[in-house]
Amino acid sequence: MGIKQTTPMSEIDRQIEAAIENQRKQFIKHLQVIGEKVVNEAREKGSYKDQTGNLRSSIGYIVVVDGRVIEGRGASFQVVKDGHQGAKEGREYISQLAADYPTGIALIVVAGKNYAKFVQARGFDVTISAEHLASRLLLELGMPNIKRIE
Repeated sequence: MGIKQTTPMSEIDRQIEAAIENQRKQFIKHLQVIGEKVVNEAREKGSYKDQTGNLRSSIGYIVVVDGRVIEGRGASFQVVKDGHQGAKEGREYISQLAADYPTGIALIVVAGKNYAKFVQARGFDVTISAEHLASRLLLELGMPNIKRIE
């Protein structure tokens, strides 16, 4: 006694594609949640003295899907003190980085002020604790690699 397929292959293919798309959407939502957590970590744990608010305001994230930016939920580049310039520079920097990801899915987190790496090099936590958190959360999602750009 044999088994006969009665469901058309096109229906099976459609169901598989729908399941893949659902998983993709869930993954993107997870990355957005990670982005929010990482930005909050960087803003709260930053051990530097924030005189103007520009450095903290330049911290933000985006998720890029096949070259298209999926906006965060509003915490990205939130102006702190009088840090409007920092928020502007953060948005500009992250837009430049987003162009490097025309395919696939990427979570990009930045401290967009040009002096952020110098502050961190002097021993202050600008993004270090946030990077550790991102690594841990991404590992929990099965994504063990994190690419650091200076």
